[in-house]
Amino acid sequence: MAAAIEACTSIIFLDPLNDGAFVNRGIAYRRIGDLDRAIRDYDEAIRLNPLAADAFNNRGNAFRARKELSLARRDYDEAIRLNPRYAHAYNNRGIILLEEGHLERAVADFGRAIREQPGYANAFRNRGLARTHQQLFDLAIQDFDAAFGLDPAITRGAEYAIALFGRGVARQRGGDPAGLVDMDEARRLFPAVADVMDGSDEQ
Repeated sequence: MAAAIEACTSIIFLDPLNDGAFVNRGIAYRRIGDLDRAIRDYDEAIRLNPLAADAFNNRGNAFRARKELSLARRDYDEAIRLNPRYAHAYNNRGIILLEEGHLERAVADFGRAIREQPGYANAFRNRGLARTHQQLFDLAIQDFDAAFGLDPAITRGAEYAIALFGRGVARQRGGDPAGLVDMDEARRLFPAVADVMDGSDEQ
């Protein structure tokens, strides 16, 4: 990452008006956890090019990493205003909406990200999370399966197990014997799944 920072700094030295170099150096700073320097670079990129949607999106990521969610959402809103087809900005704004409990709006943002970029595995995964919170377990599992198919690095772990267990409970209540199969597989993937689901039901 130091090499990336050095390369971007060299470009900026030769071309101080290169807003893309400031964005890329900001990304490198964010990845090593230097959020203050990252935000300063995104600020400069935006000063140089107020139409740079990627600068707003990336500054939003830095604000989100600092838990400054209102500032992050403002930047994602601006990125989307500048580029209404910006899949990553929709996904990132959806994450904030999910964290804030605005489930329908989060699902809508993840859905828009998927429409703009049908191969966006993380957007499918995030919509699966939102649908799990909505207790729409069948739809959640469909989204998780799509995410796994697009990116095998996204594994079938606790998130998937919770959705699977929830579907199993719903099936069992409806008299469907397949519910037990779902619940057994969920326990195999995440042995504590029943305890987690019980805790969720109490809240």
